[in-house]
Amino acid sequence: MELLLPKPICSLVNCDDLENLDVESALTEMRKEQEVFKLLSDVYAYRYDFKRISPSVINDFEYCPRLLWVQYKLGLKLFAKDSAVSLVRGRLLHERYERAVSVFDNVVTEYKVEIGDLVGVVDVVIRRGRDYIPVEVKTGLASRGAHKKQLQIYIYLMKARHGYLVYRNRVERVERDDDAVKLLDEIRRILNRNTLEINKGCERCVFKAICKNVL
Repeated sequence: MELLLPKPICSLVNCDDLENLDVESALTEMRKEQEVFKLLSDVYAYRYDFKRISPSVINDFEYCPRLLWVQYKLGLKLFAKDSAVSLVRGRLLHERYERAVSVFDNVVTEYKVEIGDLVGVVDVVIRRGRDYIPVEVKTGLASRGAHKKQLQIYIYLMKARHGYLVYRNRVERVERDDDAVKLLDEIRRILNRNTLEINKGCERCVFKAICKNVL
């Protein structure tokens, strides 16, 4: 049995039972997977290896290049307490979806790709003849633009012609665009800086105190 085209998340797995997930339950769930640190009353973190560039950091870069730089220096992935629910809900839906599609003979889940200092894990890969088609499952807060660039980098790394973004209730086909890889060069330049300046727009940010101490 083969999978011809990916299906939306909630058409394959139950999504409804996660709608009532609360913050404390989400934090408890996160602690099952890794050590979680409470840095401020509304800021938490867990250890993260930034030594090699992954397309997944595009989401952090889009949110704030300064925050990505601070995380890189600390070796920590920072998150606001209120976002714990979204993070855990996304992880659980990822796991459910990957289990659901793993029954197909032409599907590989958690497919690792790496070239030089680039490394990433594609959620799902569909084998179609000699072609390997990357599929990214998306449930989080990042924009579609960030999702698209991340997938296009995986398409580039896998020498594919296209890939798919899978959301809760829709699937989008994304064509190859090698220019997306240039964004990683910009991220490298930011991470290699010795210091960055606080922006005026940072005053309302929940991570402001941490960034000021590091910057």
